[in-house]
Amino acid sequence: LVDLVMTEGSTKKYIKSIMSIITLFIILSPIPALLNKNFDFSNIFDGNEIQADTRIIQNVSSQQISILEESLEKKLNSDGYKNANVRLIAAIENNVLKIKAVSIDIFKCEIKKESSTYEKIKQKIREYLNDNNITVIVYG
Repeated sequence: LVDLVMTEGSTKKYIKSIMSIITLFIILSPIPALLNKNFDFSNIFDGNEIQADTRIIQNVSSQQISILEESLEKKLNSDGYKNANVRLIAAIENNVLKIKAVSIDIFKCEIKKESSTYEKIKQKIREYLNDNNITVIVYG
């Protein structure tokens, strides 16, 4: 701005040099505070301003659920339970996806629909998920 206002002449280069030095000092003035040994980064990142975006967490969780449902359907298909439809019921607790229950529709499967088959499917799902406490519902 000073350069634009100044007239042409021999003092212009000296004034430009002085203004450059002043600008340099202004830009470099925060550096000594950063080099201070007592500088505390917790003042910058105190945690109140930094929070997880819940939309991203929900989007990633829904993708994880879809992938896990497809994986379970493929595993059941390879075990002879073709056309099984798997749905997961999950919740996000402390930004972590927690599976609560699994429902399996075997209506389109060409298998004997009896209680022993239902129990086998339930046990296979619990083995796949490596959790014996998950509620598994088989219907169809």
